[in-house]
Amino acid sequence: MPRLLPARAPLAVAVLATALLCGACATVQTTESGAIGLERKQYFAEGSREAVRGAAESYYDEHLEAAMADGALNADAAQVARVVAIANRLIPHVAVFRPDALDWDWEVNVVSVDQVNATCMAGGKIFVYTGLLDTWQPTDDELAAVIGHEIAHALRDHSAEKYSTRNRNSAVASGLGAILSVGLAVTTGVNLSSTIDGVSQLSAEAFANLPNSRELEQESDRIGLELMARAGYDPQAAVSLWRKVAEQAQADGKDTDGSFWSTHPSDAARVDDLQRAQPLVQPLYTQARSASAGEEAAR
Repeated sequence: MPRLLPARAPLAVAVLATALLCGACATVQTTESGAIGLERKQYFAEGSREAVRGAAESYYDEHLEAAMADGALNADAAQVARVVAIANRLIPHVAVFRPDALDWDWEVNVVSVDQVNATCMAGGKIFVYTGLLDTWQPTDDELAAVIGHEIAHALRDHSAEKYSTRNRNSAVASGLGAILSVGLAVTTGVNLSSTIDGVSQLSAEAFANLPNSRELEQESDRIGLELMARAGYDPQAAVSLWRKVAEQAQADGKDTDGSFWSTHPSDAARVDDLQRAQPLVQPLYTQARSASAGEEAAR
C-alpha cells in the first residue's frame, strides 16, 4: 500500500497545471462562420498568437534567404506567375472569414525543391514547392484548393491553437496518466515517474492532440473550399485532387486509409466530407462564374 503515496504528488501537480493552463486560455473566434457554417470555438494560451506570428516572420525570412542562396526561389517565371495569379484570386475573399486579413502583408513564393508541400504562415506568407506541382500535376482549380486550404490555416491561427492545445492537453493527460499508471506501477514495481510520463504522452496523442489535428485539417478543407468557390474555381476540384492523391499513393504502395495515429483525415474521409460540403459552396461558384462572364461580356 505505501507504493500508492508517491502517485499523489504528480497527480496533484497535474491537476494544478491543468487549472493554471485552462485559466490562462482565452476563447477566441478568429473568423466569421461563412457559408460553410463554421462555429467551433477556439482556445488560445495567453500570448500564443503573437508568439507564433513573430516566429513565423523569423522563419519566413530565414527560409526566403536560404531558398535565394540556393537559387531555388521563384526560379521558373511561368510557375510563379501561375501560382501568384491563383493566390491573388483567392486572397480578396479572406474578408468573408476575417476582414483584418486583407491588411496582411501577403507574399507568394515558389520554391524549387523536391518536396510535396505548400504552406501559408501566420500573416499571409505563402510558399508552394515545385515537388507538389511536379508530383500532383494539379489543374488550376486543384491548386486553388491546396492554396485555399493553407490560407485557411493562417486565417484560423491554427499553429497558435495547436501550441495552446498541446500544452493544455499535456497537463490533462498527466493527470490521466497518473491515474492509469498507478495500478501498473503497483502491480509491476516499475518506476512510477517513467510510467506516468509514458502513459501521459500516449493519452495526449491518442485522445486529444491527434483528433484536434484532424479537426483542424477538416476545418481548413472547408474554408479553402469556400474561398475557391467565391474566387470562381470549381469546388469539385478539391474532390478530384484528393482522389488523385489517393490513387498516386496507392500506386506507390502507401496506406491511404489513415489510422488512429494519423494527424490528417484519411483520403476517403476527406473526399466524403468535401462532397458533403458541395451544396453549401456550389451556389457561390455559380455566382462567381456568372459575375466573371458578365465582366468579360462588358469589355
